[in-house]
Amino acid sequence: MDPIRQPILAVRPARPEDVPRLVEMNHAAYPELVEANVVWNEAQLHAHLARFPEGQLVATLDGVPMGAISTFIVPPSRDPMAQHTWLDITDEGTFASHDRRGDTLYLADVYVDPAAWGKRVSDTLYAALRDTCVKLGLRRVVAGGRLWGYHEYAGVMTAQEYVDGVLRGEIRDRVLGSQLKAGFAVRGLLVGYLRDPRSCDYATLLEWVKPS
Repeated sequence: MDPIRQPILAVRPARPEDVPRLVEMNHAAYPELVEANVVWNEAQLHAHLARFPEGQLVATLDGVPMGAISTFIVPPSRDPMAQHTWLDITDEGTFASHDRRGDTLYLADVYVDPAAWGKRVSDTLYAALRDTCVKLGLRRVVAGGRLWGYHEYAGVMTAQEYVDGVLRGEIRDRVLGSQLKAGFAVRGLLVGYLRDPRSCDYATLLEWVKPS
């Protein structure tokens, strides 16, 4: 009996012709964020490709896009470790302040088609993210991470207590767990990061520093 063939997982730069599929995946991955207008539209994705093509990557399974990451370089005049919101730091999702003179790669979004959850797509994208940081000679990656499961605990603990519980291994959070596995460290808590019923608008402030 022939073994079941595993689909071929690969990462490549995003292309303009990917944009409709990227919008479809992004909305499918974050249906609760569509109303809050913090999911990508075609104009934003084309702007990302025009401003910073190296920072827009797609993961494919047997050639079909099933996940992607969107990044930009934070301008040197801005401290990405200070309190910020998603709309503010991404310039309403346009990456208009992207500046190659900066030293910080900002992960604005990582998303996987729900049909590909559990198929190592996110692991592959995070590895590509780290590689991009190194190849571009940047110092670190910073991101705001949704507290995916906090809404289930919000009535009994603060967001900080929830994060502490995840870090101790007492609570399982699908998003934060994958980010910790990818090598990110929690540096703080972002308040009002984005309108998100799952996270009650909180996010972790995450940092991955390039090994010296």
